[in-house]
Amino acid sequence: MAQTRYKQLNQISFADLEVYSVLPEHPIWSRAAEVLDFSFADEICAPLYASRGPKPYAPSLKLKLHLVQRYYNLSDRAMEERVIGDLFIKRFLGLPVSFIGFDHSTIALDRERMGSDLFDACHHHILAQAKQKGLWGGEKDVWLIDSFHTDGRVPRRSSFRLIKQAVLRVMNHLKRAHPPLYRQLNLDLKLDVLSDKLPATATPEDVAALYSQLVVFAYGLLHWFEKPAIRKLFWSWEKQDRQLESLVRQGILFRILNENTMPEDPEDPERPYEKRPRSKRPTDRLLSSVDPDARVAKKRGKTYFGDKTQVLMSTEHDMVLLAEPFPCNEHDGQSLPEIVEAVWYIHRVTPEAVVGDSAYGYGRHRRSFANGSMKLVAPLQAVHDNPKGLFSNKRFTYDSEAQTMTCPAGIVTSKHHDNRHLKGTQFTFPKQACMTCTLRESCTTSASGRSIFISDYYEEFQAAEAFNETDEGKHLLKQRNAVERKINEMKNAQGLGQARTCSRERRRRDVKLVCMVVNLKQFIKQATNKLTLGFVRKRPLRLSAPFSGKLA
Repeated sequence: MAQTRYKQLNQISFADLEVYSVLPEHPIWSRAAEVLDFSFADEICAPLYASRGPKPYAPSLKLKLHLVQRYYNLSDRAMEERVIGDLFIKRFLGLPVSFIGFDHSTIALDRERMGSDLFDACHHHILAQAKQKGLWGGEKDVWLIDSFHTDGRVPRRSSFRLIKQAVLRVMNHLKRAHPPLYRQLNLDLKLDVLSDKLPATATPEDVAALYSQLVVFAYGLLHWFEKPAIRKLFWSWEKQDRQLESLVRQGILFRILNENTMPEDPEDPERPYEKRPRSKRPTDRLLSSVDPDARVAKKRGKTYFGDKTQVLMSTEHDMVLLAEPFPCNEHDGQSLPEIVEAVWYIHRVTPEAVVGDSAYGYGRHRRSFANGSMKLVAPLQAVHDNPKGLFSNKRFTYDSEAQTMTCPAGIVTSKHHDNRHLKGTQFTFPKQACMTCTLRESCTTSASGRSIFISDYYEEFQAAEAFNETDEGKHLLKQRNAVERKINEMKNAQGLGQARTCSRERRRRDVKLVCMVVNLKQFIKQATNKLTLGFVRKRPLRLSAPFSGKLA
C-alpha cells in the first residue's frame, strides 16, 4: 500500500520568526508541543486518505486545531477567524503569519471524517505518553468514577407534533436527495393533513380526529415505499448513503408510531387510531426524530433530556482515563465493568481500587471485583428504618450456612422462597408465632406474619460494610471528591453540560476531545510544576541608583 503523503506548508520565513520571537510564552500552546508528540495522528489517520490526488493537511496538524477549538469552546466559523488572527495559535500549529487556509467547512468535514473511534484512539495515545512519564499507572493508584448529565436541548413535543416531525423528515430528505421520487410522492398521496389547522373552537373530538388522520397518513407513507413501482425506483438509488439515510428515517417514523399510537376502531373511517396513554408508552421511547438517541430521566425531582457521561479518572495526577456518553435513563453503575475493563485492556494497568458512589455498588459488581485483582469501594445504599417505626431488618440474625433467620424474640425460621424479581430470598415467620409474640406490636402489623428479604449478594454487602468502616476504607472514600472537581471542569469549563449536536456519535467526539484537552492541561501543569496556568511577565530591570547620564 502506498504511503500517504501530506501537504507541506510554506516554510517559516525570517519575518515570521521575528514576529513570533516577540510574543511571550503561552501557558498552554508554548508547552504543548514540548511535552506531547502529536505525530501519532499521522499514522493512525492515514487510512482515511488516498495516496493519489491532492495532498491533505497532516492529521497531526488538524488534531491540534480541534484541541484548540475545544479548549476555547469555539464554533467552526469562530475557529476559522481565530486561526487567521491569533498568533499564539499559528505559532503552536507551525503556520506562517500570513496563513489563511483553514475554512470552517474543512474543520467540520475533518471532524466528521475522523469520527469518535479515531478521537478515542488519539486520547489513548496521549494517555500512553502520560503513562511513560509516570503521570498515572502506579501500583497504588486509585481510580474514581462518576457521571453527569448532558442537556440535549430536546424540545418536548406532543405525540401529534412528534409524528408530524418524523413524517416531514422522511419527505424533506426525498425532496433534497431524490427529486423524481418526491414528485411521485406528491402525485400518489394527499398532503392536506400536513397543512390542516384546527380552529380555536375545536372540540376534543375534532382534535382526536385530526390526530387519527395524521397517523393514517404516516402509515400510508410507509406503505407507499413498499409498492412495487416505488420499490424499483427506490432500490435503484445511486447514492447508497442517502438511500440508507432514508431507510433510517422511515424506521424512526415507524417506531414513533408504535410508541405513541394504538388502534381505536379500525372500522371507523374517522378515528381508526387514538393516542396511546402516557402510562402505556415505553420508558425508552424516542423524544425526537432529529435526535433519536436522546432520552429522558428524573433525578432528585429534576427532569433531564439528553445523555449521561461516565468519567473514569486516576487520582495519581488527575488524569481522565476514559469518558463515554450513555443513555440518560441508564443506571450509573450499569456500565462500570465495561469502562474499567476497556482501560485495563488497552494499557494493562491494575489500580489498587476503583471508588464510586453508592450507585456503583451493585452486588454483582462487588462480586465480580472480589474475584479479580481490583477492589471496588463504594458506600452502601441507604437503608431506612421501617416507615411505621417497627423493627428494621438489622434486628434479625441471618445464618447463611443453616439458611435460617432469627427474630428479636428468638424465633427461628427456615421457611423461605426465591424472589427472582428482587434477586434474593424471602424468609417468612410462622403466622401463629407472630400472633402470640410479645414483641408483635413493635415488629409487624401483617396478619400473615413478618417476612425478611436477604439479597443474593448478602455476603458481599456485609464485607463492604465492614471494609468501609476501616481506616483504609474511609481514606479511599474521602478521595472520591476529586472526581467532582474534574466533572465540573469537563461539564462547565469545557462545555459538555450543553450538547451541540444531535446524535450520540457526535457527542462522543466532543467527549473524547474534552478528555484530551483536560489531560493536556494536567500534562503541562505537571511538566512545569505550576498549580495554575498563566502568562509569566518579567519585571523590567531596576537600577539601585538613578542613572546620571554618564557611563563609567
